[in-house]
Amino acid sequence: MKISMNGLRRNMSGNVESLRDAVQAVVSGGHYDKQELVEAMNQVISGSNILNCCYDENDPDFADMGDLQVDFIEDDDDGEAMQ
Repeated sequence: MKISMNGLRRNMSGNVESLRDAVQAVVSGGHYDKQELVEAMNQVISGSNILNCCYDENDPDFADMGDLQVDFIEDDDDGEAMQ
C-alpha cells in the first residue's frame, strides 16, 4: 500500500495541535468538553498507530513497527472506544 507521508505528517500535526489546545484549556483552568478531549487524543493515537505500520523493506532503520499499537481511550459512559 502506498501512503502519502506528507499527508500523514500534515494530519498528525493538526491532530497534535488540537490535543495541545485541549490540554492547554484544562491546564489553564478552563472548561473543555470531555468528549472532545477524548476524540482529540484518539486522533493522535490513530495517527501514531498508522505511522508505526509504515515501513521500507530496504531500510533497516524504517522497519514495520505495527506491533506497537496504543489502545484508544474508551468513553466511560458506554464502554466503547471513541474515534
